[in-house]
Amino acid sequence: MGWKDLNLTWHYVEKWAAETPAREALVCGGERITWYEFKRRVDRAAKALLEAGVQRGDCVAMLSMARIEFMVTFMATLKIGARWLGLSPKFTVDELRYIVSDAQPKVLVTIREFAGRDFEDDIRSIWNTCGCIRKILVLGEPFEDAEDFGAYTSATRDDQDTHLYRRSGMGKPDDDALLMYTSGSTGRPKGVLHTHASIIANVAVQIQHFGFTAASRSLLHFPINHVAADVEIGFASVYAGATIVMMERFDPTQTLRVIEQEGVTVMGQIPAMFLMQMQTPLWALTDLSKVETFIWSGVAAPRTMVEALAEVAAKTGARLLTGYGSTEVAGFVTYTAPGDDIDTLHKTGGTIAPPFELKIVDERRQPLPQGEVGEIALRGPMMMKGYFNNPAATEEVLDVDGWYYTNDLARLDERGYIHICGRKSEMFKSGGENVYPREIEEVLEGHPGVLFSAVLGVPDPTYQEVGRAFVAIKPGYTLTEDDLRAYCKERLANFKVPRRFDFREHLPLLPTGKVNKPALKAQMALDI
Repeated sequence: MGWKDLNLTWHYVEKWAAETPAREALVCGGERITWYEFKRRVDRAAKALLEAGVQRGDCVAMLSMARIEFMVTFMATLKIGARWLGLSPKFTVDELRYIVSDAQPKVLVTIREFAGRDFEDDIRSIWNTCGCIRKILVLGEPFEDAEDFGAYTSATRDDQDTHLYRRSGMGKPDDDALLMYTSGSTGRPKGVLHTHASIIANVAVQIQHFGFTAASRSLLHFPINHVAADVEIGFASVYAGATIVMMERFDPTQTLRVIEQEGVTVMGQIPAMFLMQMQTPLWALTDLSKVETFIWSGVAAPRTMVEALAEVAAKTGARLLTGYGSTEVAGFVTYTAPGDDIDTLHKTGGTIAPPFELKIVDERRQPLPQGEVGEIALRGPMMMKGYFNNPAATEEVLDVDGWYYTNDLARLDERGYIHICGRKSEMFKSGGENVYPREIEEVLEGHPGVLFSAVLGVPDPTYQEVGRAFVAIKPGYTLTEDDLRAYCKERLANFKVPRRFDFREHLPLLPTGKVNKPALKAQMALDI
């Protein structure tokens, strides 16, 4: 095929298999496969899914961590015109059952075991209660009523399959491609549905900022239900022809070893991962000279983390980048620039990347002047198709002009850089003044002894609401409430200073790396 119109995601596997067949495409543990072998496995898996009865528009689900079969099944599903859904082994059986019931996959590909958990009973429970699944394929030892994924996919012949050729030729850019369920920090998770076109539109911009090329080696250790695994690292690497170095789980020490051994050039993580690595003795000993770009997302990073990365970059010439985005827009839409200073990297998410559009709006969804805090609204070709099976929720956030209202609060500075202030639901009023928790958290995380923080508004008989801060202290530091209160008073107006400070060894995190504030609220309720 020609490469003028690469308008479907799986086209890029074909492109690189034709142009650089012998180059490494996927690495996981001791297994390495070339672009030629990647395409061959995708075709085998695609034929197997066809034989399993998967039709255009059907859903194929996969319960696994990042491994070679993940990318193979992902691309194979899209090649036959179906939509792909990733499921995390960290989900409870009730969470899995809810998502499967909503998404209605026809085929479920699943690992047999993860972290000591055997999934046979869970899968049987889902099988018995969700009548949509017609075939279960197991990575590992199969159980009764299931088949071995490897045997099933390799049983299909390698010669030309006219049915597969015909099916793959029917695809259109606006076909459903990827279904990702949000973390569910409020209520039940919603399925975010993307097309080939929206994924490609985002990644085409992203690789220019991240510096992905065919020579890149990107690290992927995120759960496969996460936009970072599916789009920001996974498909972005396929688009660029880069090598994906996969790990089935994040481990601070082992990750550093893999980065050095595999010559990783693009290291994208959430701040919590970088911080955990920095706390290991191996951080100072690891050769990070091959890393060309350090990227973080999910939440504004603590200043100490940015400073530590800046020390590495000063020696190696690596770029430090962050930005803002969401699952609904298939990843990043704003970016900082190479060479931005530590303060900018710590406090902002950069500027909107054309052709994407951004505006800050008030409660009536009218644009606000520069400097005022309001809700972030986004528009562009990277936009989700909508929330799957949930038109009411879709209409709440997408207007007729194509603007997506994120529920995130921010302001734009004079350079057009975005400063995230938190969620609309997190803002509280103290003595009639608006308080944005993220502003306070940035101050707290500027203290050399603070690792992470989270601020919540709590009822107060005098001021209506006041702030309560939850703080994780760095190992080796000792802090008191008076210490942090005095620190905040030097940097914040009095009504913003938290009235109470709770010290915790760890704060609960969402899969995105953000602090799980609903979990903290639940803990507060138990304190009463």
